[in-house]
Amino acid sequence: MRSDGRGTERGTAAPSGPLYGIQVQVCGDGWVMVDWGGHADANVAARALAARLRAKPPAFCAEAVAGVRTLAVRLPDEEGGRTRAAHREAALEWLRGCAADALHWEAPPGRRVVLPACYDASLAPDLDEVARAVGLSPAEVAQRHAASTFTAIVIGFMPGFAYLDGLDPALRVDRRASPRPVVPEGGIAIAGHQTAVYPTPTPGGWNLIGRCPARLFDPSRARPSLMGEGDTVRFEPIDLATFERMWSRR
Repeated sequence: MRSDGRGTERGTAAPSGPLYGIQVQVCGDGWVMVDWGGHADANVAARALAARLRAKPPAFCAEAVAGVRTLAVRLPDEEGGRTRAAHREAALEWLRGCAADALHWEAPPGRRVVLPACYDASLAPDLDEVARAVGLSPAEVAQRHAASTFTAIVIGFMPGFAYLDGLDPALRVDRRASPRPVVPEGGIAIAGHQTAVYPTPTPGGWNLIGRCPARLFDPSRARPSLMGEGDTVRFEPIDLATFERMWSRR
């Protein structure tokens, strides 16, 4: 097993291009995007390739943004006689050369984050409905959620919002038919195979099964977002009294 310097391999390099349905294409005037489609390792590839570009950015890369199954590269402004078109062609060539290989790279490990979670009915307006939908009791839903280990696959939607993958399959439910106009800060929600915690009040369509008293985003901190791309996250149950005490000390 060897590496070509673009990342850490997890196995034998695979052929590039149509085999995996990978697309590398222009995305607007100032971006180029890689889309790994429905490949099982698409997000790992996106995070691994983004980390490589951030660690030692080529001339064509002003910013690298990993998505659920995509990687977007922002091109720099024209400078030193090098045009946007030249950066675009360089980015397309480079990404086409390594997009398939990235499926066999390891994404850099994140931190381990433990979030307090209160599943009390007063803070979990959808818990009973979710329990009925999946054929479990509310307590079993809470227990299975807290027993899951999640990976922060994307940070987006709003500052500090982490899409956490790894929800127990027994808890998978669709989004709500009608989104709420406002989800309270700290709302713990599930939809599909993911969970999330809302950093600030916002409209939202996921199912609320609890609430977290931790401040997920604080611009005054050295690391404003409590969770980062690639972090391993789990939830630690707390009772209502503990939630209220921790919330009052924020």
